[in-house]
Amino acid sequence: MSNTRSNSAFLFNGNVVTFDERDAVATGLLIEDGRISRLTSGGDEPGRGHRMIDLDGATVLPGFIDPHAHPLALGAALRAIDCSPAAVTSIAQIVDRIAEAGDGSSGGWIRARGYDELLLAEKRHPTAADLDRAAPGRCVRLSHGGGHGDVLSSAALAAVGLSKDSTPPPGTTIERDPVTREPTGVVFEMGGWLRDRMPSPSNEVLNAYAEAASSALVAAGVTAVTDAGRDNTADRAGLYAELIAKDRFLPGLTVMLASGSAYPPPGSHPGVKAGATKMAITFSGGEMQPDFDALVTLITSAHRALRQVAIHAVELEAVVMACEAFATVVSRTGAAKLRHRIEHASECPPEVAKMVASAGLSVVTQPGFIHGRGDRYLSALDTEAGGADPADLYAARNLLNAGVVVAGSSDAPFGPVAPLTGIQAAVTRLSSSGEPLGLGQAISVGEALRLYGPNAAWLDHQETEAGSIQPGMRADLVVLESDPGRVMPSEIGSIPVLATLIGGELVYGSLPGL
Repeated sequence: MSNTRSNSAFLFNGNVVTFDERDAVATGLLIEDGRISRLTSGGDEPGRGHRMIDLDGATVLPGFIDPHAHPLALGAALRAIDCSPAAVTSIAQIVDRIAEAGDGSSGGWIRARGYDELLLAEKRHPTAADLDRAAPGRCVRLSHGGGHGDVLSSAALAAVGLSKDSTPPPGTTIERDPVTREPTGVVFEMGGWLRDRMPSPSNEVLNAYAEAASSALVAAGVTAVTDAGRDNTADRAGLYAELIAKDRFLPGLTVMLASGSAYPPPGSHPGVKAGATKMAITFSGGEMQPDFDALVTLITSAHRALRQVAIHAVELEAVVMACEAFATVVSRTGAAKLRHRIEHASECPPEVAKMVASAGLSVVTQPGFIHGRGDRYLSALDTEAGGADPADLYAARNLLNAGVVVAGSSDAPFGPVAPLTGIQAAVTRLSSSGEPLGLGQAISVGEALRLYGPNAAWLDHQETEAGSIQPGMRADLVVLESDPGRVMPSEIGSIPVLATLIGGELVYGSLPGL
């Protein structure tokens, strides 16, 4: 709050959902010096000397916490050429979009993103030849909507040094022409490898990425976010600290760090918290990387250093492998104490959910994928390779029934940014086109809201500061026009966010008097 105005504000005449231990509901709250100092009910007032903010019946929730996203990638995606299923339906349209954008751009790399081969008319990945038609002689990188694949133009292949003689790094795949063995331009699990060989964004561009991501997050009611990049080092934390100092990035920030990275001393990067040690089990080219013994070694090293571990595990086999590896290293109690977690656990039938619980692990899932990618999952069932059973995808009900602590996240830019979209999908289990996917995995509105509130706060070790509305907590709040529990489930995602507050400061929207 401005130093020229009162540092306290009383929000009243609202529906304040606290998510405290009693699930109490209040009608007002007092904010003093960026924290919640008091909750009120009925006609209670805290006395004079405070700015009076009439909520006019609006609902106040703890600010949404997103424990797994990629903020700078989100900012880059918001500035890239949109080739998502909502924008294009064929490779021909992708070519046209890139050609149109390339005509007006300078000579640098052209970035496009969001395509989904299963939802394209041609039912295949674009290739270097397609991108060459769109932008002859230009370096083009077209990223898959799932975040694990890319297509490079011929110029881009040459620029990063990929050729017929290239050997893919472990855990990655370079797709090749079956006759000539030349790269087709399609690669998988090479995002970090490519980033290291592409021109680094300028400070001006990074600032623009940060501001775009920050604006999108606070507009969705997100007050804290975790950068879950698997290649992050202390340098990434330092970059965010600089962006925060310049007010380029507003949500509270936690940064996961790659296995083996040195953790920065506490407080060395103001505004940024060092999070879990990130590891990934990838399933590329028919092989899982790392192998079981190597994974056990990585977990052992981090656990002995008393660091929380977050393992990216998508496929059923990867989730099982993660559970077995943890069980080899640490007891269920020991795992729960450090809050070791699996990121995604995308395929999780009941018996695997029980394995997760037995290992003492928690899960950060992405209900928004049911909405954003549901039609892709259903389309995959019709392919020769088949697809996962929709009843086991992002199976929040299975996990909660097994006693697992579950948090919800966006994985933005690969999933919808807005927590309300994820909450709606967790409750309805409907794709964006209205197709049902595993209706038996539906959870209640209250359970879904907790995924992005107290559960996410606990998994990010923030439960004493955020995730609920109680005296002493930070005044990180989201104000909604309607209560998600009092509208049709299919309307939750479209509830307007009236305002977002971080530390009592209004960072999005408006509240008369604040």
